[in-house]
Amino acid sequence: MPTKLKNYLLITLVIVFSIGLDQFTKNLAREHLKYSGTVSIVGDVFVLVYAENDGAFLGMGSNIPQPYKTVVLTIFPVLLTLFALGYLILEKNLTLGEMICIASVIGGGMSNLYDRILHQGTVTDFMNFGIGPWLRTGILNTADLSITLGAVALVWMQMYRNKKDPKSI
Repeated sequence: MPTKLKNYLLITLVIVFSIGLDQFTKNLAREHLKYSGTVSIVGDVFVLVYAENDGAFLGMGSNIPQPYKTVVLTIFPVLLTLFALGYLILEKNLTLGEMICIASVIGGGMSNLYDRILHQGTVTDFMNFGIGPWLRTGILNTADLSITLGAVALVWMQMYRNKKDPKSI
């Protein structure tokens, strides 16, 4: 099998896995957490709590009036996702790791978009991480983790690439 075809297959698998895992865990959260309150998994380090987020990451943008909210939280992310897909397919100088990171971001973004469209503008969130009451994340989902980890790893790879080859800036 040619390398390009293998890469496209891997990218597709990463996107499908991100979407599938996120939708599976969100369905579990809707079924089992919606009316359960807070469930501590590892003391207060990892907590499950159901939330319907009508904003973006950490609820940002939830106060934007309609129809601007639809543009900012649905149409703009669709355009960004299409741009990222195009970049992933057309850019010739990406490493396999960079492709996986971008695919992870795309998969998480697509899953949150799917959720928003399917659930009248809301995204299901259910995970919270932290230590004590002061050092905590917001409530998030596996799509958010896919987006964040993919983006952070991509930035790290770019920084490493630039250290190895200062001309590649």
